[in-house]
Amino acid sequence: MQMKKQRLRILVPVDGSMQSLYAAVYAAGMFPKDRTELVLFHVDAQNPGLGKSIAGNPLYDSQMKNIDKWMAADHKAMHLFMEEAISRITEQHFPQTSVSVKIKKKEERVIDEIIREAREEYHAVVVGKTGKSRLKDKFIGSLAIKLAGKMQRTPLIIVDGNPKTEKLLISVDLREEAFKCIFNIGALLDIQNFNIAICHVARCSARKNMPENFSCKDSEHDCPLRDVECICPSIDSMKECLIESGILSNKISDLIVEADNPVDSTLKLAQKQKIGSIVVGRRAIVPFLEELISGRYSQKMLKKMENMALWVVN
Repeated sequence: MQMKKQRLRILVPVDGSMQSLYAAVYAAGMFPKDRTELVLFHVDAQNPGLGKSIAGNPLYDSQMKNIDKWMAADHKAMHLFMEEAISRITEQHFPQTSVSVKIKKKEERVIDEIIREAREEYHAVVVGKTGKSRLKDKFIGSLAIKLAGKMQRTPLIIVDGNPKTEKLLISVDLREEAFKCIFNIGALLDIQNFNIAICHVARCSARKNMPENFSCKDSEHDCPLRDVECICPSIDSMKECLIESGILSNKISDLIVEADNPVDSTLKLAQKQKIGSIVVGRRAIVPFLEELISGRYSQKMLKKMENMALWVVN
C-alpha cells in the first residue's frame, strides 16, 4: 500500500548568495511539482533605525547619503535575486504560482529566525551550505552547519554546489534511523522518479574472524562500536518499504562496504556512483564521549562533502 501523498510546504532560506540560489533550484528539482509550495525566506538584517540613530550627529552628516544609498542598493539586490531565483525555479518546470517570497525583519539572530519560521507547518528546510561571507563560514562556521546541530523537528537539507537530483543514497547505521529516513523520503518525494541506493559501512565484529565469502545478511550479530545488532539483515525489509512507497525494485540497490572511516567511504561511494543526495538519520541521543571525540556523523559529512546535498532527518 502506497503512502498517502500530502501537500508539501518547503522553506528555502536565501541570503542573495549563489549557493542559496543553487539550493532553491535543487528544491525545485527534487520535490513533486504538483503538490509542493516553495517559500523563499529572507531575513533582512538591515537596521531600519540606523539613519535615525546617527541623524544630527556632525561626525556622520556627510555619510548619511551614502548610508541611505547602501541600504537602498542592498534591498534592490535582494529584489533582483528573488526574481532570478523564481526564474531559475520555473525553468525546472516548477509552477510559478507555487513559489512565494517571505521577507522578515531581523529581530533576533538569523539562525533563530529560520528555526522559528520552520516551525510554521513546513515539511522540510533546504539551505545552501555556505553564505555570502565564505571567510566567516570558514573560521566561524556556516549557518547551515549550525542549523544541522539545532534543528530537531524538521528534515534539513543542506546543499553544496549544484548537485544532480536523479539519485539518492541512504546511509544507514541503526535500524530505527534507517526506517525513519525511508519514511521521510517516501512522504516527501515521488520516489518512483529516483534511483536509490541503501549504503551501510560495515564495521562488524563478525567480519574479523569470518571467511571471505561471509555475508552480513547470513545471521544476526553485534556491532561492538555502538553495542547494537548489525543492520545488514534488515536491508531487505528497507527495500520492501521503498517498493511499497512506489519505487520499482530495479531502481533500488544496496551497497555494503567494509571500511574503518564511514564518512570518507560513503562520500567516495557517492562520488563514484554520481549520486547527488545523501540521506542520514539524526540520532536523538549521542553518547557524550562519541560527541566529544568525533562529533556527529552528519556534521563530519557536511564539512567534507562537495557538490552534494545532505538530508538530515528525524
